[in-house]
This record gives sequence, C-alpha cells and structure tokens, in this order.
Amino acid sequence: MKFALAVDSRIGGRGNNEDRLAVTCSSECVLLVVADGMGGHIDGEVAARIATEVLVQQFRCQATPRLLQPGDFLRWALGEAHQAIIDHAIAHHLREIPSTTVVVAIVQDDTVYCAYVGDSRLYLLEQGAVRFRSRDHSHVQRLIDSGQLSEAEAAVHPARNRIYNCLGAMGEPEVSVLHPLPLQAGCSVLLCSDGLWSVVPDPELARVFNGRVAPAVLPALMTVAEKRGGERGDNLSAVAFTLLPADAALDGRSGYIDSGTLAGFLPDDAVPGLLMEHELTAELLPRQPH
Repeated sequence: MKFALAVDSRIGGRGNNEDRLAVTCSSECVLLVVADGMGGHIDGEVAARIATEVLVQQFRCQATPRLLQPGDFLRWALGEAHQAIIDHAIAHHLREIPSTTVVVAIVQDDTVYCAYVGDSRLYLLEQGAVRFRSRDHSHVQRLIDSGQLSEAEAAVHPARNRIYNCLGAMGEPEVSVLHPLPLQAGCSVLLCSDGLWSVVPDPELARVFNGRVAPAVLPALMTVAEKRGGERGDNLSAVAFTLLPADAALDGRSGYIDSGTLAGFLPDDAVPGLLMEHELTAELLPRQPH
C-alpha cells in the first residue's frame, strides 16, 4: 500500500496544547489517531496521551502484519484506553478522572475502519466532496438529528462545544464503530479535533483536498484555521492520509510511504511533525485479551 501522510497540531489561543496525535503502520495496515483532551478538566492532555499510547501499543501487538477484525479491534482498544485512563487516575489519587475525545481509523485492504468517542471527527474526502463524515456525540448533533437545528445554526449555537461522551468519564463510554468505508486511490482521510472543523466548513475542506495529497494541503489548512480561531481559538490538530496509486513514484519524499517495504512498523521519524511520547509505564499497560 502506498500513501501520503501529514500531521499537524497547533496550540491556537490556549495556554497549552491538550491534543495528541499518533500514526503508525505495519506492512499491510495503518493506524491514525487524534485525541482531544477535554478543556476545563484536570490533566486533559494526560488522558489524550494515554489514549494514543494504548491504541498504538495494542496495534503493534496485534497488527502482525494485519488485523483479523479491525472493527472489533477498535472497539476493544478504545475500551482498554478508557480503563487505562481510570487506572491512572486511581494510581495517582487524582480528584477528577482526566477525559478526552478520540477518533481512530484503520486503513487495510483499501478500506477505512473507524471508531470514535466525542466530537473529534473523521472525514472521507473524494473528488471535491465529503463522501462521509462522522456524527458528533454532542448535544447540537442530537438537535440536528431531530430536525430542531440546521447545520448552519449549529455552527453558532452557544452549546456547540457540549459533548455527552468521552473516554475517562464515569461509566462506560459509547463507542461508535462505523461501517467499513471503501477507499480508492486519490481519496483522502482526515481525522481532526474540533479546533479545526469548527472554523473550516465541510465544503471548504473538500475543496482544498480536491486533486491534492495530504502533505500538500495540511500545513496551509492548519495555518488558515489557526488564524480564524484567533486569540480565543481552541487547540487544533489533524492527521491526513491520502491513498496513492500502486504505481506511484515516491522518490524518497518524507511523508510518502510504501508500507510493503517495511520490515516492522513505521519509524516515528517517517512523518514530519509527529511528536509522540513513546513508552507506557507499567501502570498504564492495558489488559490483554483473553
């Protein structure tokens, strides 16, 4: 599988960045993750970091070199991430459990498998259109679904940032696992936090990706979004993936990858801008499946 990857995370107008990103792949499948630590909660960035690390570690344990049931893996791994966040809070005697939204995708056999919790989104972009977009676990999305609110009204609604679902909350999170989405060469997959999608409308996202690959689009897109957010803008983070034709010439360019040449997993320095905290401490290691 040949593809192009780009990642970017900006602090926006906030005092610190609570978003975390992860990408890795084996010779046959790719993992993409965006986690948005919840502002207003203690250690939101810790919850986001734990979630990304657990997902990466479990992917590297089970993608050997492919996942047998990607959808089942995503549901299970997000449950493990949720439990790891709670275990961390208990071990460190935190007075509040850290929380995070997360969206995670697997690309395997020219198919996208996705699961999410909260309002971090997945977009599938093809030929200048949004072919698919995940539906937020938010109060305004419920109003849209019930016909009480339009998309335009939701964009300026005072409760647009209120979500009802996350990792780290009391009780089990509601994990939405999407139906598998077929992927063709030239299609792009975008995972992003609300700091990006809240200031860039869907038609604009589709237009800027039309005929372009992820590394050529994402840096400028993030700069535009950061400027629009201004001094009060949220953290904004994104992972973008474009599937390339099998005969594409990669020419050793950074961010352009042929997974079939990998002996193990994607080196962490293969994608410019990706900063990850690599090692899980023993207390964060999730339970292994029986």
